[in-house]
Parts: sequence; structure tokens; C-alpha cells
Amino acid sequence: MKTEMKVFLSEGKSKGDIVSLPVPEVTANTVLVKVCYCGICGTDQDLFSGECSFAENGQVTYPVRLGHEWSGIVEVVGEGVTEFQKGDRVVGDNAVTCGVCEACRREDYPHCEHMLNVGTIDPIWDGAFSEYYLIPKHHLHKIPDGISLKAASLAEPLSVAYAGIKRMKIDENSTVAVIGSGCIGMSAVVLAKCLGAKKVFMIAKNPAKLAVAAALGAEIINIHEADAVKTIYDATDGKGADYVLECSGAAGTYQQAIEMAAFRGVIALIGFYESRENDVNIDSIVSKALHMFGVMGEMENMVGALKLLEEHKPDLLPIITDELSFDDCIRGFTRKNYPNAVKIVVKICEVDENE
Repeated sequence: MKTEMKVFLSEGKSKGDIVSLPVPEVTANTVLVKVCYCGICGTDQDLFSGECSFAENGQVTYPVRLGHEWSGIVEVVGEGVTEFQKGDRVVGDNAVTCGVCEACRREDYPHCEHMLNVGTIDPIWDGAFSEYYLIPKHHLHKIPDGISLKAASLAEPLSVAYAGIKRMKIDENSTVAVIGSGCIGMSAVVLAKCLGAKKVFMIAKNPAKLAVAAALGAEIINIHEADAVKTIYDATDGKGADYVLECSGAAGTYQQAIEMAAFRGVIALIGFYESRENDVNIDSIVSKALHMFGVMGEMENMVGALKLLEEHKPDLLPIITDELSFDDCIRGFTRKNYPNAVKIVVKICEVDENE
């Protein structure tokens, strides 16, 4: 095995480079993974440019090793690791616990008092844009059979969408509306389809991204061509959507979600908003008895998302619109280079999944 590995480091201000660093040494209860794919998240792009509140507020220490959406194969296991062995296909959580606080000592990891953020802001655990990645064993999850390593690199955004989906009682009678054609919105479409929703609508404006949603089984509404609220009411005999997942954070979509939701509907807010929402009709929330909640990534959601993948084996690959080699990955961190991308993944290492 190599002693040096390639690592991508972002320096901010749209600068970065691939450098050579020592391969981490495995310690007790940790696992060294050979990274196969790593997705580029919008947060990665923001941190690369440095044009975000995190950088402006000093919450990022450059250079930073980005990457929290990854899949790989176990290379070496440390002492005390019995749950995994060399060759296992795995994904990992987007946070790493300290291992020493009271919550960690009782294995209540979601309530760790000193959580580290994978590949993003301080306090940070180095990200996975590297050939090898060291991670504590309790943050690893096996990839279900029938899901490729490439598709499994979507597990983290799927887990974010799952945080909203799990609080909805979606069944064969449900109408689900998803606003926003990014990776998390597409993930919400996939999970709603897995749960058997009668109708799943994708509301967005980019024709190329809407085509991806259609490939995933959604009914598409281009807001430049149709009134989304009217279309959904017409399609549901005036009832509206039972469940709405607002994944865009665009101006006006908060009100749009309220308007298209059915009486006693459920709304999950997943997108971050660039500006304050004004003139929102709060009375509609009350008069329609809506249940509305915000969504952030939670550690245990990875398990739930993977379980749905295992049960339903959905085709996730349409979500991955672009693939880059590791040596060419820097292009993917600038949004304007890929205006129609839903998800860009970087192929870190060549792997034969049949070996």
C-alpha cells in the first residue's frame, strides 16, 4: 500500500491544488477507506470561492480539505474493529464525534458535545477529497447490495432529504410536491417514489434539471411555463399537495409551498434562504392547519436512507449529471462551469466492484 496520497486542498478565493500528503495511520477503532467517488456539494463550492458567510465570519480555516459526500472501500481496519473488513463497500456520516464526552461514552453520538464537521467549517474533520480517508468505525455504513459505489456517493444528500421525508406519512394515496431541482430536491423525489406516493411533482425552472426529475419519475412543472400552485390543485381535484418539500431557498418559494399545500398538509423547509421572506401570508398556515418544520442533517438519517435504498433499489444515476477525474476536479468547484449540473461527482480511484 502507498505511503503518500493525493489530496485536494481549497485555499479560498477560487484557488486550490492537489498536493501529496502521508496516508493516515490507522488507530484503535478507526478505519482507513480507499475513496472511490466524492460529490461536490454547493457548500463545497461556496467554501472554495470564499464568498459565503462561513468564510466571512472566520468559521473556515484555509487551506481546507473539502468533501463530505463520498463512497469507498475499506482498506485497513484498526484494533477493535470487528464490524468491517477489507473490501467492504462503505459510506460515512457528515460529522465525526469527539469520542470522549459523556454522550460519546454512552454511544449517544448524535448528542456529542464537541462534534466535528466533515470537510466544511471549524471545528473540522478533514474531508474526503483524498485517495484515502480515516474515520471512526461508528461513522461508517455498509452500502446495500445492488447499489453501485458511484450511486452510493449520493447517500449524504439522500440522508438530508430523508430528514424531511421521515416526518411525512407518505403512502399510495399521497401527493408530494418538491420545490427545487438541486441534488437534495432530486433525492426527495427518489425517496417519495420509494414510499409509493401517488403523484410526485418537481417544481423548478431549468429545463435540463427538470428532465432529470422526469427520468426519476416525477411530474414536472416549469414555473416559466405554468402556475405551479394552480397545476397542483388542478391535478388533485382542488385538494393540493399532502406533503411539500421546499429545497430551493429561492425568493417566494416559502409562500408558494404554503399555497400549494393541502388542508392539514405537511411542509419541510430544507433550503437555506438568501434573504428574509417578507409579505408571507401567515394566516394561511393557521387556517390550513399546516405542519411546517425546518430540516438539518442528522447523523442517524443515513441509516434510514440506506434502508430505503436497500428495500427499493431505485435508479439514482440520473441525479449524477457530471463526472470529473480527480486531477481535473478543480473545475467542478466553480458553479458557472456547470450551470445545468444537478450533482457533479469526482472519481478519486479506479475500482473494480466485481473484484
